[in-house]
This record gives sequence, C-alpha cells and structure tokens, in this order.
Amino acid sequence: MKQPETIPTLERPLYLLGFFSEERPFWGLSELARASGLAKATCLRSLRALESHGLVVREGERYRLGTRLLHLGALVKAAYPARQVAWPILAELREATGQSVQWVVRDGQEGVYLEVLEARSRVRLYIAPGRRAPLYAGASTRLLLAFAPPAVQQAVLEGARRRYTPATPVAQPRLQELLRQTQQCGFAASFGELEPHSAELAAPVRGAAGEVLAAISLAGAEAHYREEAVLHNYLQQLDRAAHEVSRRLGYVGAWKADIGGFLESLFAVR
Repeated sequence: MKQPETIPTLERPLYLLGFFSEERPFWGLSELARASGLAKATCLRSLRALESHGLVVREGERYRLGTRLLHLGALVKAAYPARQVAWPILAELREATGQSVQWVVRDGQEGVYLEVLEARSRVRLYIAPGRRAPLYAGASTRLLLAFAPPAVQQAVLEGARRRYTPATPVAQPRLQELLRQTQQCGFAASFGELEPHSAELAAPVRGAAGEVLAAISLAGAEAHYREEAVLHNYLQQLDRAAHEVSRRLGYVGAWKADIGGFLESLFAVR
C-alpha cells in the first residue's frame, strides 16, 4: 500500500473508499483520518468530493458508502460476459441443490463475490454481493488462489494472514497442502473458515485457453455438509454446472474433476 503522503491529490478520495468494509461500514472523520494517515483537513476535502458524487453519504457525524455505488456495481456485473453466460446455469444449480450459489472472481490478492443467489431454504448463509475475502480462506477464493499465477500464490503464501475463525488455514504448510489438493482434484472445500458454522464447496470455470476465469460455489450451514452422500451429490451438481459454463465459454480441453479422490482426502482430514 502507498504511503499517505505519496498519494496524489486526485487519488485521495479513491484511497479513502478502500477503508469502508463489511466489518467497518461507518467512519467518523477523525477515525478515518487516523486510519488513513491523511491530515484531517485533507480527509474532509476528499470526503466532500465523494459526497458530491453520491459515493459516500454523511449521517450525523459519520460517513457510509452511497447508493451511487450500487449503480456502478450493477454496471460492473453487466460488463462481465462470462457472468451473463453463467447466470441461467447458476439459477439451475440453486434449484437442484437448494443451497446458496456464488460466482466469485479474483481481484489481486482477494476474491470478490460478484453474484450471489440465496438459498430458498429457511436456513440461509447470507453473503452480500460485492463481498471481498482473502484468497487463502474460503473454498471459492482458495480455489482461485490454487490456479492463480505463481507470483500471486507466492505473495499470499509469504504475506500476513489473518485468522478469522479457529478453522482459518493460516499456517503455510496447511495452506500449501490445501492448494495441492485443489490442483489435483479440481475442487475446494471450507468449513467455518470465514464464518463459524458455515460450509462452502467450489469448482473452477475455465475459458477457451484453459485459464480459470471464476469459481462457482455452493454454500450453507456446516451441519448440512457433514454426510459424505450429501457432499458427493453437491459436488456432482457443482461439477456439471462448472463444466457446462466452461464449455459455453469455449473451453474444449480435458475436464479434471476427481470427486472420489477429493472426498477421500477431505474425510481423511476431517
């Protein structure tokens, strides 16, 4: 990250937007100035510029993101042709499994949940569209890491890793083992790594050249993902969906998906 004093004046409002998150959706002026390292007066000018364009809204003494970002987010999703191809298949996958379905893409060293189709069951795992997560935690994001360029993998493996729950894989040997498992079998799974009592299964979507464009995942309550028969069914459904989307995007290569081997390694650890 750039040092605050080196950030050009025109970039400072954009720099401040990066401090708003699910964990911290509201900021007071003094708090944001301290966190960003910018002078209070500079921070105020930047917030006023963002406010004038509807990118932040002031509520009393605090600021939150503005609704203008919802419009921009919709434009971002519409600009992804792969997502447009995938949408009907994602909807079919939700109907077939009853679970939440996610379309996740990599952005640097994070994954972004670009599309979220909520489960129709009473028990739901709520994931907000646009949510960002580190590549080392969570099935879909870690799957993207497993097939990311070596430089990205090295940066994540050598960087600091936050422990979100006791199940978050922060130890480098464990993380490397999980990445090898995904590379060999074509799937990733997580149990309570970002949120306690949650579970996620993920499979890759490939483009015409074989590159991994996105991850499709199923998510729900961990208690529902304990039985091998249930997992086997979900992995079959997930695999068919990922393969079909990849085929429609022009991928004609061999499809590597070892459900039996993945389940064997999964239950050996669990």
